[in-house]
Amino acid sequence: MERSQRSYVEVHMMAIRAKPKKRLEAQYSNLRNAMIHLTEHSNFDMFIMICIIANTFVLGFNWYMQPQSYKDVLEVFNYTFMVIFTVEALVKIIAQRADYFKDSWNIFDFTVVMGTIVILGISWAGLAGGLEILGTILRTLRIGRVFRLIKKQQKLQEIFKTLIGATPAMASLGLLLMLLIFMFAIIGMSQFALVGLDGASEMNRHVNF
Repeated sequence: MERSQRSYVEVHMMAIRAKPKKRLEAQYSNLRNAMIHLTEHSNFDMFIMICIIANTFVLGFNWYMQPQSYKDVLEVFNYTFMVIFTVEALVKIIAQRADYFKDSWNIFDFTVVMGTIVILGISWAGLAGGLEILGTILRTLRIGRVFRLIKKQQKLQEIFKTLIGATPAMASLGLLLMLLIFMFAIIGMSQFALVGLDGASEMNRHVNF
């Protein structure tokens, strides 16, 4: 009796935590029907995941003093991936309409796509003014697509949610550690600040208090 009751409670809790996926119904619009069929195809998600992994590897293929021809090839790959992810977002918006923005992962995808387009638009228009930070932000947005892999892995989702939930506690722990480091720094300064460097081979203008 107790075992069956425990099983019922576990199933009930699983049902509460579960987020059922809304099924998209076919409409009279042939375009939307085609987009629905495309997004619900298993190979569609697989193709996007492969593109995300490939994009990540492409971002890692950089080194100092690399030839310009190599940079041009990388830029072609980056623009190709940008077009693919932009088309993916448009296809999903047409298929899901307002429901697209009810999913936090879709909002993340849309933010990455729009941020990439805005930064590239500013660069193409010549409004960047030599700001290197725009290139850094663009690379960060491209790398951020890796987090989409979490969406397809249940175990990774659980770990990610646990990490997010523990963030406030981790912030408090980090603040405590910073306070301890500051206290020991003050103690060191008060005890050794007046130690002279003359004749001390182990200490110099870089290694001192």
